[in-house]
Amino acid sequence: MSELPEELKNLKGDANKFVDQIYNGIGVVGDQLKVNNAIIYNYTDSPVNFYVYNYADTVYWVSAMHTLVAPEKAGAVAASGVTYKIHPNDNKDQEFLVEPHKAYMYFGPGDVQEIPTKDS
Repeated sequence: MSELPEELKNLKGDANKFVDQIYNGIGVVGDQLKVNNAIIYNYTDSPVNFYVYNYADTVYWVSAMHTLVAPEKAGAVAASGVTYKIHPNDNKDQEFLVEPHKAYMYFGPGDVQEIPTKDS
């Protein structure tokens, strides 16, 4: 059974509810992890447009998708492969990887935390 990291405890706004639903696998958010996507919660003060690229992509001409996520809201991302490359606001220098069926807290450039589930 996984423990919840300290940096994911006592967050402001709806972030606590989001983390709880992911950790316990409940609610609509928990159900979304059962499909082939990842969920990113934007824990910043600005909207972020997450551009998603297939892991094998090295040219970055066309994203598989992109999703605009408002502050303190969550958005689903998907592409092909066992991991997806994410470019916040299409900035390759801020790239991070996500896996399908997992959720992440985006605190800002270079600061992304996977949210564990109780069973992981």
